[in-house]
Amino acid sequence: MKRHDVKWPQGQLLTCTFRVAYEAFHGSGRFKKDPKIKVNQASLSHAEYGGRIGIWRLMEIFDRNNVKASINLNGLAIEMWPESVRALHKAGHELAAHQTTNNISLPHLSEEEERAEIRACTCMIEDAVGARPVGWGSAGNMHTENTLRILTEEGYTYFGDPFDEDVPYVVTINGRRMVIIPKLNYANDWRAWSGGLGTPSNYFEGFKESFDYLYREALAGRPGYIDVITHAELGGRPNIAAAVERMIRYVRQYGDQVWIATRKEIADYMLGLNGPADPYVPYK
Repeated sequence: MKRHDVKWPQGQLLTCTFRVAYEAFHGSGRFKKDPKIKVNQASLSHAEYGGRIGIWRLMEIFDRNNVKASINLNGLAIEMWPESVRALHKAGHELAAHQTTNNISLPHLSEEEERAEIRACTCMIEDAVGARPVGWGSAGNMHTENTLRILTEEGYTYFGDPFDEDVPYVVTINGRRMVIIPKLNYANDWRAWSGGLGTPSNYFEGFKESFDYLYREALAGRPGYIDVITHAELGGRPNIAAAVERMIRYVRQYGDQVWIATRKEIADYMLGLNGPADPYVPYK
């Protein structure tokens, strides 16, 4: 498959999204793991920080910098921290589906179970805020050869799991069109964590080096896309939150050369172009 090119709506050189993974877990979260512990208090307390403090701090940052973010939301997070989810929706942030919990891996499910998982998360978000999500990202980006087809059948317009491009692109499957918005890890707050060995400077510099490189490419005629990823339980902590705000201010220096968008806005724009699209073919 050929490399994809993109043109942004007002001729911007780059589009930038700010994205939050707002995740919740059963039994154990992503940190302090121990398979011998059935209910890992330390691990779950780490995730609790995201709902109790982290998401609110990130909302404050987005508010004072006039940024609308895309929130990848586990259904369990709605049950655990409903007030924050309503506040995110009221503030105009996009709520995208991110499974019912982060403990479930789609490749471990049958096709029927996978569809049920997608429907359950969809309903949890719609019931909470009165609006259906249109974007999907699987836990750990682990998806199957059926995931994109199921999502199109369930009314989704974009899919955020693949790692195979620099820019969003459109595919067709069974007569339907879907936008693939690739997962880009060079501005992921995991760089600030790395098992406790990373720093917020790693996170910011990974972003800045990527942004500057893509900006130079865009000046040469290839517009680009950059995605800032933070996790409520990580990026909501003061040191990493400071790096997130620093990134926003860095992007703002470029004025109308950069479109700060939600992923839904990107998908709506690209589908509205009604341009050429490749048929979706799962990897073999």
